[in-house]
Amino acid sequence: MTHLVYPGAVHTRFEHSLGVCHIAGRLLEELDASEDDTTIVRAAALLHDIGHGPFSHVSEAVLDARNGLRGVHEAISVAIIRTDDELHTALGEEVCHRAASLIEHSGDFNGRSFLRDIVSGPSDADKLDYLLRDSYFAGVDYGNYDLGRLIDTAAVIEDGPQSFLGFREGGLWAVEGLLLARHHMHRQVYGHKTRVATDIMVQRALTLGIDDGAVNPLAFDVPTEDGKPAPSPDFLREYLAETDSSVRNALLSQDDASPSKDMAQRLANRTLIRRSSIISLDDARSDLGGPRLARILDAERLGPQIPVLEEKIAAELGCPSYLVALRVDEPGNPVYRAPDASLSSKDILLAFDDGEPDIIQRTSEIFRNAIEPNQHFASLYTPKAAEMVGLTDDRAKEILWNALKEI
Repeated sequence: MTHLVYPGAVHTRFEHSLGVCHIAGRLLEELDASEDDTTIVRAAALLHDIGHGPFSHVSEAVLDARNGLRGVHEAISVAIIRTDDELHTALGEEVCHRAASLIEHSGDFNGRSFLRDIVSGPSDADKLDYLLRDSYFAGVDYGNYDLGRLIDTAAVIEDGPQSFLGFREGGLWAVEGLLLARHHMHRQVYGHKTRVATDIMVQRALTLGIDDGAVNPLAFDVPTEDGKPAPSPDFLREYLAETDSSVRNALLSQDDASPSKDMAQRLANRTLIRRSSIISLDDARSDLGGPRLARILDAERLGPQIPVLEEKIAAELGCPSYLVALRVDEPGNPVYRAPDASLSSKDILLAFDDGEPDIIQRTSEIFRNAIEPNQHFASLYTPKAAEMVGLTDDRAKEILWNALKEI
């Protein structure tokens, strides 16, 4: 629903997938990859998001929460690629199976490799496309960086049986630009407070709609095997029948008033909830106390308490609890890493002619001193002040503060 904040952001995952395929091909050409590897990687890049459901990442959160799983949409993507006859006819069955293995990091692609990094890595083709594409359509400059220079300096960095997608020394500034673009887009676009409010509303409308019987639950109840998502043909048939429009229409066309219909109507009419208060938990450490702050930051322990606190806040405000959201967020520092951390899948490597490859944090003038860890914030979302008589900013902050002290 980003178009409710940035009206030009009406592009789809289809053209993004084409873009990822194109950028992957440019990287593979620069790296002199074989024809077979190029075919597999471009297919995986083209199909990497094919398992996204209605409302994309927003419904993914519902799928994960409803089924107690993680990584559901990736598992669905792999299942579609492995079983869809039309894809097999178009691309070849062997290509599809190898592309699926690349996406799920199995078989020939179980170990880290530059081919895998192109599809899912710290500087993969997915990020290289969506930052520029989203920036363009949202009408902002935050996501711009020098894609041409980045590709021109791409390099394969070997480390025993492993390899990495890295960049030569001359690409340092392009890599810095990429990291800054990602940081600014997450802060200014993806993390925009109104856009986050629409995420909350879509997730709740969908969850309530399944509970109300307006939305088909068979499309969101994922089969499992050994505690992992294992999408079956019957599940895929139900899942693939649902779209943004079908879910929205199902919610809006209910005969009786329901929480899910109310939420869908609010989205349709742009009667959005708003972030009425935000508190920096790091600044409030001394007031909250170390043990309480630890409990607040423990997502597993905090989770069951959130609905109880939201119910209490809603009763105090005199509004339905589904219109109140209490969140604890951790906007990530894109370059922070613990000083003693080992090499991880999030590290971008640079190659030097006169030495060993090294991570961006030790080579960049901008990032070598970026030691600030992630910050933490608690936020309260409620209906707008016009609906809540007497809900001033100070009152909202007091309510949020009191809720935190109960955790």
